[in-house]
Formats: sequence, structure tokens, C-alpha cells
Amino acid sequence: MPMLMFYRLVVMVELFTAEFLFAFRLHKRNLFILRFLLCVSVGAAFVVVLPLFYNAFYTSFVLFMLFLITVPMLKFCCDEDWRNIFFCAIAAYTMQHFAYGVARIFTSLASEGASPILGMYFDGNLSFENFNLQTLLMGVLYVFAYFLSYTFFWFVFIRKIRRGENFRITNIKMMAIIGIAVIVDIFLNSIVVYYSDDDNLLTTVMNIVYENLCCFFLLYIQFRLLKTGELENELNVTQYLLHEQERQYSLSQKNIELINMKCHDLRHQIRSIGKDKSLPEEAVHEIESAITVYDSAVRTDNEVLDTILTEKSLICSYNDIALTCVADGHSLEFMQAADVYSLFGNALDNAIDAVMRLDKEKRNIGVVVRSVGDMVSINICNQYEGTIELDDDGFPITTKEDRDYHGIGTKSMRNIAERYNGICSVALNNGTFILNVLLSKNKTE
Repeated sequence: MPMLMFYRLVVMVELFTAEFLFAFRLHKRNLFILRFLLCVSVGAAFVVVLPLFYNAFYTSFVLFMLFLITVPMLKFCCDEDWRNIFFCAIAAYTMQHFAYGVARIFTSLASEGASPILGMYFDGNLSFENFNLQTLLMGVLYVFAYFLSYTFFWFVFIRKIRRGENFRITNIKMMAIIGIAVIVDIFLNSIVVYYSDDDNLLTTVMNIVYENLCCFFLLYIQFRLLKTGELENELNVTQYLLHEQERQYSLSQKNIELINMKCHDLRHQIRSIGKDKSLPEEAVHEIESAITVYDSAVRTDNEVLDTILTEKSLICSYNDIALTCVADGHSLEFMQAADVYSLFGNALDNAIDAVMRLDKEKRNIGVVVRSVGDMVSINICNQYEGTIELDDDGFPITTKEDRDYHGIGTKSMRNIAERYNGICSVALNNGTFILNVLLSKNKTE
């Protein structure tokens, strides 16, 4: 077998191995293993039928073609959007080239000269007649370099991809630039391999280090696009929820005022009926108690806080939840109405959702708002059962399947706290979940 043909097959295996690592984080189609093995077979057949020409330009073209055919193959194995497929294919190609550079460094240092790998690029046949311990050492170093490189990239980049999550890559131009940069880097590497003098070990190692740094930073930028897309999505969802909360606040305020007016009039009418028609006093009291449930009894000297607490108290009353509140609403005057509504609305929604899983006698929610010098302290606590997992920032990880919209409320509260030069944190204490928010009255833009 020609040495160059053997090297093409090796490159194909390396590419498929890198893409297989990404496939662990993607939606795999049915019969994934069979599909993957079929792709490997087709890729090997493609390598064999390509003619052999020993020059830098054609070799670069072949390597590029090997990359191109793996893209639809990855799509064939994984049920993902094309943008996600291209992202993984480009990253895998970059990883393979980085590992190739590491292998060249290892073998060059071991041989104290030109890397034996370079011989695969030129005319010659694969032969085991001269196989010896040095050949075995070079083979082991070659495999170890790829194992080490792929393991490194798995822990640094790949495992950070959430399993089955859409990458939300919005900056297509940047992805195209990264892809072009990777291809150009590999093309230039072929030129260097064919025409440079590799007898100088220092020059060889420095060139490889330079190429690998380029590959690493391209991968770093590529994976930063994932974080950027995630942040953009969170921002869009947060803005949407904030808009909905502002609209809901306006509707809630009007509805509660109307309910209070109607309840007030209805109470007087019932008393009149009980007086004129000799309705039993006990029945009148029972009816008044029922109506009082809908009457706002929350007064905190803050109209927005009154509205949200009244709205949530109606929900709590209907679900047998005891909501207690000690709040100095006047201390929240420095906050925008939308921020007050969003902060307390999200916090109370989370608390209500948690206590609804408990027995009725354990359904308790406490709210405390007080002024401490130039700061305002907000504490909202509730009981819970089970285990609450916290993320790296110390906030609960949502247990709901749709993470695009669930879990945003907690981040919204944290953003509001930071906007007022404050902090937002949670504490778990013997089955009690405590949300602590500390805000500065002296907000600076």
C-alpha cells in the first residue's frame, strides 16, 4: 500500500474519532452505531478511489475533501440542525490538526530531527520489513499524542456542550471566518511540509507550536460563540418576560382595584340584606369572610409591591398557602416599578411552585422587606422537600425540561440585584429555602 494512501486512511479515522466525541453531546439518530460504521466504510472507500498525486496543493485539496464528506455523514448519524453539524465538523477538523502537530513534536523530539510522520506525504510504500523498536516507539508516541490532545479538548471544550441542546449559533459570518481560517492553516501546513527544511529541530518545533496556537485560539473563539448565543437567547427571553410582566402588572393593578371596589359594595349589600331580611348573623359573617378573601389587605406604602403581594395572596389563599408579609414598601421607592414587579413576582412564583408539592400544613411563605442604612434587605423563604441542586453560581438548577424559559426568573432576579449595586443569593437551611437580596438605594448607572 502506498504510504500516502495509508496516511489518508489514518486521517479519516482521526476525523471520525474527533466527530464521534462530539456525537456524544448531540441528538443521535436510531441505529447510531450502525450508521457510524457505515460512514467509516464509505469514507475509507472514498479515500481508496481518490488518485495519488504527490504535491502540496493536491494533498491539501484531498484533506479538504475528506473534511467535506464527513459533514453529511455526521448529519446522517445525528439529528441536528445543519449549523450544529458544521460547528462540530469544523471543531473536529481543528482538533485533528492540533493533535497532528502534537504528534509531530513528540516524534521530532524522539528522533532528534525530522518527524517520521512527514514520510507519509511522499512517494513510498508501506512496509513492515524494517519494523523495529524505534518504529514501535514512533507509533506509540503518535497514538499517545492524539489520545492526549483529544482528552484535553474533551475536558476543556466538548463536555461543556449541554447534551442535546441547540447551539443557537447566530453569528454565521464568524463561523465562516473560523472555517476558512482552519482550512488556510491546514493548507499552509502542507506547503511547509513539502518545501521547508525540517532538519532544524528548533525551527520545526516553533512552526508547529505557532500552528497549534492558531488552532487552539480558533477553537476558543468558536466555543465562545456558544456562550454568546446562550447569552443572547437569555437576553431575548428576559426582555420578553419583562415586557409580559409590565403588561401583567398593569392588568393586575386594574383588576385588583375593580375587585376591591366590587367586594366593598357587595359587603355593604350583604349586611343590608341580613338586616332587612333577617338573614342569620352567622351566615352573614360566613359570606363576608368568603368575600374578604378577594379584598386586598396588603398595605406596604408601595403601590407596585401592594399589587404583586395582593395578586399572589389571592393565589395562595386559593391553594391553602399561608403567606405572611412584613414589608417596608417605602424603602423600595428608588426602584423602577417593572423591577419591583419582576423581582417579587419571580421570587413568589418560585416559592408557590415549591410549596405546592407539600402537604397543606407545610405550605408557608414568608416575605420580609426592611431598610438597613443605605441598603434594602429582602428575604423570601419557604419550605421544600427533596434535594435542590445548585449550579456553579450557587443558584438552583431548574428541574423542568424546557430550560429555554425555565430558570430565567432566577437570572432575572440576579440581574436586577446587580443593577442596583446589590447581590442575590440563596441558602438552604433544614428544609427551608431562603432567597436573600440586598440592594443599594444609591444606584449608579
